[in-house]
Amino acid sequence: MSLDIAILGGDGSPKKQVSIGVDDHYRLMQFVGEGGNLLARLNDYYADAAFENTELDNLILEATILRVRCRDDEALFSFLNAVVELAELAKHEQQPLLAIAD
Repeated sequence: MSLDIAILGGDGSPKKQVSIGVDDHYRLMQFVGEGGNLLARLNDYYADAAFENTELDNLILEATILRVRCRDDEALFSFLNAVVELAELAKHEQQPLLAIAD
């Protein structure tokens, strides 16, 4: 089981996605904390969440800042790089990003 961050296609299935496993998710949430960060929406590994297109600039900024803080954790660094790339694509396509508990 993984938590997938995705852009959905016209048929409602993920068109492009990045995934995070439970152990990496736990470490990520330690970095995120419980503040008003957009990434805090991912706190519940077993729940869906959404990031509207209008929030993607802030999500990209948060992930970029967090990426620096966890640069020594290769898995999290890679995941956050993928989230930034996915958010940039979603922004370009004017689509939301959805976190889907799989």
